[in-house]
Amino acid sequence: MRFLPQAAVPFALLFTLVAVPSSPSSPSSSPSPAGCGGDTAVGDPFASPGGVTGAGAVHVLSGRGDEARVVRAPAPAAGDGFGWSVRLADLDGDRCADLVVGAPYTDVAGRPDAGAVYIVYGTASRPPARLLPSSPEAGAHFGWSLAVGRGTLAVGAPHEDADGVEDSGAVHLFDVGAGFGEGRRISQDTPGVPGSGEPGDMFGWSVAVGRMGGRRDAADLAVGAPYDNDDGTGRQESGGAADAGSIAVIYDVSGARDAYTSRKWDLRRIVETHAGDRFGYSMAYAEEGEAGYLAVGAPLGDGGGVRDSGLVRLFRSSAAEEITPLATLDQGSRGATGDGYGFSLALTGEGGARLAVGAPFGGPGGRGRVVVVPVRDPSAARVVERGKAGDRFGWAVGFGGNRLVVGAPDRDGSGAVTVLGRNDTVGTPLPPAQDDGEPAEFGASVG
Repeated sequence: MRFLPQAAVPFALLFTLVAVPSSPSSPSSSPSPAGCGGDTAVGDPFASPGGVTGAGAVHVLSGRGDEARVVRAPAPAAGDGFGWSVRLADLDGDRCADLVVGAPYTDVAGRPDAGAVYIVYGTASRPPARLLPSSPEAGAHFGWSLAVGRGTLAVGAPHEDADGVEDSGAVHLFDVGAGFGEGRRISQDTPGVPGSGEPGDMFGWSVAVGRMGGRRDAADLAVGAPYDNDDGTGRQESGGAADAGSIAVIYDVSGARDAYTSRKWDLRRIVETHAGDRFGYSMAYAEEGEAGYLAVGAPLGDGGGVRDSGLVRLFRSSAAEEITPLATLDQGSRGATGDGYGFSLALTGEGGARLAVGAPFGGPGGRGRVVVVPVRDPSAARVVERGKAGDRFGWAVGFGGNRLVVGAPDRDGSGAVTVLGRNDTVGTPLPPAQDDGEPAEFGASVG
């Protein structure tokens, strides 16, 4: 089973999205490219805007559902993958959403695929910014994953040769309130971080920022390493269950530190660990009142006793309690080998905590499905299945206000998303916005 979207995979055009400029401008001249309420960002990382092959684009869907805006990198270049990861967050305190975009295939200073991250503010009064690691590295894919919260922006670079170890991975942290600055780097060999950087761990494949047990006024960081081998403590070169996966929860990452306090989690306490479970492949975080919830996917875990069907581990924290396991979620009798349950995740605390779990390889012909789980009552979960064989419905999921947006990047050649209301099981399918670019994988990321 291939889990990574590939530029050569054909993807869709289904309906018409209205109120889209016929020739969208670049972020530097686009009026209010983000928004101020319930908006959702959808990535099309291998689109060809203006004929630039694979430069990528991001579509910002209005919370009102009646318009979309297309955002591009200020200087699109072939193969950048702009939109591979996307997040909307208020970075400057003006109550308008700002757009954070990962372009992990961007070449930097002659280093191919070093990666970059773009900040596009929700008002036209501030120019866009580009963030880079202090020492860009060829093939590191900085911008592969993104998380924003509690004044901290986390950027994953899972293919970075951290501390001289090939593809061991790293996470770069930026202080939002300080104008981002140069940033700082955390790897598995950073003092106080659990585990040891080993070849191919991919530490930083997924990231989440929130309140998970550290100081109340600081940010905590969760990092997925889904290709970490279950091979015991210390640095190992081989052995154990390959690619079983793990996560590290690192406390109090706000501001530079010489050493950290942290904790490592894997699947040992949940199910029997097998090679290829890939725990930490996806992550999502949200808060409801004083409670913080972290969901972690293992899309090839043995959920419900069904080999390689997928599972999700849900954690909970509070102002007075360190993060602890809350529940293990799977599809039960519905699950089948290869469904990929937990491939994508989204959490919201609005109107009661809800978790959306994507299983893009499930259903007839791999059309995909999404399971929406009320955190307080998982037995009331509802299943949403849309489209036809091969659509990969559920490849990406994201909440915007009360709406759930589901990506199906393989639909009809260019991709589509479906927008669902709070209790909706049908939804409204939307194609990529019409501009002068060639869509490719619209719906490959949602945030």
